[in-house]
Amino acid sequence: MTTSSDRFERILLLVAHPDDETIACAGLLQRASAALVVFAVDGAPPHYGFEKRFGSLQRYANMRFQEASRALRLVPHCSHQRLAGPDGACFVDQHLFLALPEAFASLIPVARQFSPDLVVSHAFEGGHLDHDACHVLATQLARALSLTALEFPIYWRPADHHDVLQQFRDIRPGEFCLRLSEQELDLKKQMLAEYHTQLPLTTVFHPETERFRPVLQSINITPEWSTYPFENRRRPWNAAPFFQKVSEFWQVSIPGTSTNNLSEGDHPLTHPTSRHSHH
Repeated sequence: MTTSSDRFERILLLVAHPDDETIACAGLLQRASAALVVFAVDGAPPHYGFEKRFGSLQRYANMRFQEASRALRLVPHCSHQRLAGPDGACFVDQHLFLALPEAFASLIPVARQFSPDLVVSHAFEGGHLDHDACHVLATQLARALSLTALEFPIYWRPADHHDVLQQFRDIRPGEFCLRLSEQELDLKKQMLAEYHTQLPLTTVFHPETERFRPVLQSINITPEWSTYPFENRRRPWNAAPFFQKVSEFWQVSIPGTSTNNLSEGDHPLTHPTSRHSHH
């Protein structure tokens, strides 16, 4: 379904990195009465050479958040903030899955203070560890606060290793696509232009495309994922440790949420972690 008229009230948008919110949701943010964008990680993964290109990883992370601030200032009634661990530091890019309880402990008071009526985050698609970790956190948050949740796709790779952009990995009912007005599209392009450090990566996405659908209570692992390592470009991670951490997180008792007494049927993983490869 394609729609051009939808309006939204208070949206909490949880994304992994600065620029994810603009690529996937700039039109959605413009249609919200109020929006809060929450960034989950620092956007500066180690071992990619960014410290050499930008002077240090911290400087690179700061530059990315400055870009996000400039981009989001273009959107009326939109604020943003970052998650942080107990020490006040941002979570490290590509390592969010290792700190899911700490990230959730940072997220839930932010959500309660903002009081959204809709949570939006990444789909669970096997494209980037941080994207999928955000999906887990957002699903947990929506459940804890009894909120409606939507998800959006960004990218993933099938067996032929060809990037699939802005399409859901699986097909199911409920998907809809926002049709951006000319004014909305122009503002989105202005937002994208603020992300100088991400060029030319941001240019491969289609600015006119924004897809969403309701979040399921479970994460469905399709058969081809049994040997699919999560793709992180130059430094791929194995899927097995990720699923183990997700399982541990979902089973932990988190005070103040409704997840303390989950039955086995409520568990988000529909397949055990032992099915995933150990490359």
